[in-house]
Amino acid sequence: MLDELRIRNLGVIEDAAVTLDPGLTVLTGETGAGKTLVVTALQLLLGARGDASLVRTGADAAVIEARWIPAPPGVQAWRRAEADDDEGDDEAAAEDEDDQDGPGIDDDDETVVQRTIRANGRSRVRIDGDLATVGALSESLGPTVEVHAQDSHRRLLEPAMQRRLLDDWAGPAHRAAVTAHAAAHASHEDAVARRDRVVATATERARELDRLAFEMAEIDAVGLTEDDRDLDQQIDELVHADDLRSGLGHAADQLGAEGAGDGLGEAVTALRRLPTATDATRDLQARLDEVVALADDLAHDLRHAAEAIDADPHALDRAQSRLAAINGLTRKYGPGFDDVQAFRAEASRRHAELDGEDQDAAVLDERVAATDRARVETAATVTTGRRAAAEGLEVAVSAHLADLGLEHARFLVEVRPGSMGPTGADDVRWLLAANPGQEPAGLAAGASGGERSRVALALEVALADVTDAQLLVFDEVDAGIGGATAMQVGAKLAMLARSGRQVVCVTHLAQLAAWADGHWTVDKVMADGATTTVVEPVSADGRVAELARMLGGDTTEAARAHAAELLDDAVTGGRRRSTAGATNG
Repeated sequence: MLDELRIRNLGVIEDAAVTLDPGLTVLTGETGAGKTLVVTALQLLLGARGDASLVRTGADAAVIEARWIPAPPGVQAWRRAEADDDEGDDEAAAEDEDDQDGPGIDDDDETVVQRTIRANGRSRVRIDGDLATVGALSESLGPTVEVHAQDSHRRLLEPAMQRRLLDDWAGPAHRAAVTAHAAAHASHEDAVARRDRVVATATERARELDRLAFEMAEIDAVGLTEDDRDLDQQIDELVHADDLRSGLGHAADQLGAEGAGDGLGEAVTALRRLPTATDATRDLQARLDEVVALADDLAHDLRHAAEAIDADPHALDRAQSRLAAINGLTRKYGPGFDDVQAFRAEASRRHAELDGEDQDAAVLDERVAATDRARVETAATVTTGRRAAAEGLEVAVSAHLADLGLEHARFLVEVRPGSMGPTGADDVRWLLAANPGQEPAGLAAGASGGERSRVALALEVALADVTDAQLLVFDEVDAGIGGATAMQVGAKLAMLARSGRQVVCVTHLAQLAAWADGHWTVDKVMADGATTTVVEPVSADGRVAELARMLGGDTTEAARAHAAELLDDAVTGGRRRSTAGATNG
């Protein structure tokens, strides 16, 4: 329950505090006194956009505060989320509570929220003293409060609003079906977009596939191998083949068994002719034998290397041609040997990917068909729910219209096949036949301004019956009605208030205000050249005077008698309705 609302420096309100009790609370006052600013303050606490123009002239900031007892479920959820984010702060807070004297207050017992709008346009939000975002404020309090503002009549003429309100009336199971359809429709749209993207790029994809195939074939035609890394060295050897063979052969001749006789051979002969052998000569002989053996092996290897030299001019031509082919690849796909191979690998991967997209086109067609079948099924479920809900809404609104002086009016909810979309495949339209024999027509054409006001109020009362909100705010939704009809409006709002909700109504009708459990006046006061709005409670004794003022602007005995009669009728009617409600229960 909203226990107290404090408003400072908002528009013409300098400082006002409104305490609200259970039941129906009305705000009355002259036109332009600032009654709607109280509703504006509540909307700011629900996350409505606030700007510097709302700040009272000369003030630094507008501040709106509200105390809720108990804390709304959204605030309790916000507290738990904050606690999960900062367990350390929770432990410190618990220690502080342990140190306090006397019993503490349960966190769920109350909450205080604050919205500050500075003259520079900046906004600040606090929940129980902790900084929060405007979004957190909206999520915390939004489900608890429902505001029916003065523009509701215009919004009710919009087909999208009519469809949404019908879905709200249909209940949670139907809203879940609408959500499921929205997901199915989104899945279909995604499948169509992917399929169309594949189809639209088919020509471009075919060109890229051809290009990749040509490039891979060009690289494959050369047939790169690891030996190609040394191709420059191979060509250098072929160019100098004759000189290499001649030099290697001559070196072999000088080291061979015959060629070495002039040097090593004489050394061997000299050692063999020594008159005797000593340990030293034997060691030298062994070492000389090793040198001779190595010279023989080296000569053999030199001859083998000389014979391996390919002096075939055709081999040089082939190597140079291959080098030219490889250089051609590196210019296009290089710059190096490894770069060409990496390019070939990436081309192969991309080719497989594009080829897979061609194959996916058929799969995507199947996906489009499957998701379309799914959304048709979910749309059918939504349509069934809407048609069932339409009958109930027609009965409920028609009953309220009868109470509001339109007992012969027929209110119809038309659910016709329409184009498929995220909300279903229905066109929803509200129709009204205000008089007997009149054909039902859309609200814009089939109802006068006063009749539309009554239809809007009947709808709002009917929909308020199914809302989860605990605070219902009506901002002059009674425009265009009066007399006995206004008494019925007051009775309906009082009935809503007695169902366990708080109802706040800004009104200019005494017949409606008579039903209030709490009554506040909003008046402009001029002081020191400045205009200030004052919000004050109306005492039980003062209500007759205020209602008399609302009835005719005077406080004559006749006006006061009429006001007293209204109060008596409201009290009697309220008691009668409460008794009937208890009996029906």
